[in-house]
Amino acid sequence: MYFKHPELLYALFLLVIPILVHLFQLRKFRTTKFTNVKFLKKAVLQTRKSSRLKKFLILCTRLLLLASVIFAFAQPYFPPASGEVKEVETVIWLDNSYSMQARGQNGILLRRSIQDLLENLPEDAQVTLFTNNSEYRNISAATLRHRLQALDYSETQLPWRSVHLKAQNLFGSKGNAQRNFIAISDFQKTGDSIAPIADNISTYLVKLETENHLNISIDSAFVSSRSLDETVLGVEISASGVLQEEVSVGLYDKDRLLARKTIPLNEELKGSTTFSFASEAIPFGSIRIDDNGLQFDNRLYFSINKTPPVKVVVIGDTEAEYLQRIYKEPEFLLHIFPENNIDYNLLSQANLVILNEPEKIPFSLISTLQQLVREQVFLIVVPAPAANLSEYNGLFQNLGLPVFGIRNDQEKLITDITFSHPLYESVFNERVSNFEYPKVKSSFPVMGTPSGILKYQNGQPFLYEQNNTFVFTAALRKENANFKSAPLIVPTFYNIGNLAISPDKLYYLLGNRQKISIQANLQKDEILKLASSKTTFIPQQQSFQNKVDLFLNELPQQEGHYNVLQDSVILTSLGFNVDRRESLPVQKDIRVLDGVYVHQSIPQVFNDIKSAGEVHTLWKWFIILALFFLLTEMLILKFLK
Repeated sequence: MYFKHPELLYALFLLVIPILVHLFQLRKFRTTKFTNVKFLKKAVLQTRKSSRLKKFLILCTRLLLLASVIFAFAQPYFPPASGEVKEVETVIWLDNSYSMQARGQNGILLRRSIQDLLENLPEDAQVTLFTNNSEYRNISAATLRHRLQALDYSETQLPWRSVHLKAQNLFGSKGNAQRNFIAISDFQKTGDSIAPIADNISTYLVKLETENHLNISIDSAFVSSRSLDETVLGVEISASGVLQEEVSVGLYDKDRLLARKTIPLNEELKGSTTFSFASEAIPFGSIRIDDNGLQFDNRLYFSINKTPPVKVVVIGDTEAEYLQRIYKEPEFLLHIFPENNIDYNLLSQANLVILNEPEKIPFSLISTLQQLVREQVFLIVVPAPAANLSEYNGLFQNLGLPVFGIRNDQEKLITDITFSHPLYESVFNERVSNFEYPKVKSSFPVMGTPSGILKYQNGQPFLYEQNNTFVFTAALRKENANFKSAPLIVPTFYNIGNLAISPDKLYYLLGNRQKISIQANLQKDEILKLASSKTTFIPQQQSFQNKVDLFLNELPQQEGHYNVLQDSVILTSLGFNVDRRESLPVQKDIRVLDGVYVHQSIPQVFNDIKSAGEVHTLWKWFIILALFFLLTEMLILKFLK
């Protein structure tokens, strides 16, 4: 037991005074004459005995009365179970992942948690609160109220190990404080055993339960096929819980409905469908469903942008007519230059460069091609029959490719096709083994073992690819080969041209480290921005001659469509979505170790903390005792003769 004013206990020494008064018996009995002496002696003896008992009882009640009053003014109390506490230090983790959009018994989990926190935090309390993507250190309840009211969902879900480590670092160094850590979450798919933050920290978990486990999610979308006339978009959905009915899915361009379909679900509660529409740009497309479960997975934002033409530069005008027939506008923008009159400005802007049988490759061209290949520009090398091997091999060595050997004038047939290569994987309906083999009269052996896309009958490559460079080992002019007349010529060059510009992804996921290449030519000090209807930011970026690489990590934080801006000009649009990992509201029983207290609501936690840290004062009880002893003395004086 402790006292708030222990100095008042010195007043207990004053209790000696009534004790001395009673012990010395300062009052005397006087003798009165009476005829019956025997009776008087007996009466005096009885009076002395009863008087002593009454005085002793009055002495005890007065001593106890005065002692109770002194103890009451000294204000005694019992400290909490944790010992003498000078202050309380509280750290709170509030899970704001998208699974907290689920609805509980009293409303949406995150919003209800915020409301309960604001209602139960003492007004004068200083707390530290952190979420999955933000942190507020030692702020008052009033300040925290404004911060939490603007709190939004985060695509990040912290594992318990990260929560544990972060909470440890947020506690101060004051060893005499009552330390409490409160974790508020639905603990979705928590795999780790939950241990106390530390031995001297009380760890409380608020495990929030969802009321409705039924949820429907748009899992993914993809371009199934695309031609000049039609685009086919595939959609996959899934559900959890018990669902008897089909799911209605709509395809939108902004808020304009393009198509709607009803999807039945299989036994695994999964379903898919396709939407076909004219091949046109849909920069602000979305797929939507109506669902009362989680809201973030009811929309999937995507962007189909107008594809810019592939800039093709051909160096060498020998029999280049076949290239003009393949690379037509509007898909391609073709420029053909003689090998001795190259426009290096246009060359630096190319997406695809074709060396069309030049006999010589000067060093200046080698340096330029090396820089372009380093910037992911595609290169096709078709050697001339009288190629300068030292210059060709100089190019190959700079590009890290195997070199050519001396020309072989033996006729060869092109017999093998690598059907799994991206050039041909969508060209053939089935593998063809018997066809009219193209042939070459002379070729250059390759001093190495590159994997051939097209091969001669002896296994040597006629066409191979390495580091975005496609190398033919024979000249294609009519005098040397009939490959230009073969059916393979068109898909080979056409598909290389399509590979030269990687199509934009249909959409991107928030919170992932990713690189996005944007076709743009920036001037000095120019930068690209990403802008939505709510926010604008400048991402980390690296500029090349004909493109800009954007590096995204923490930004953007909100799902939706973002325009890529060069000054005020919109270059393209990007769609961002939340990862669907939290779409299935699966909650597992959490495994807790000793020292961790699990509760179902926030008020329960604060009541427990209040009880654990409450000081039990006793002064009221001593006042009651003082009144009791006062009443007892009055009764003794009145009824005890």
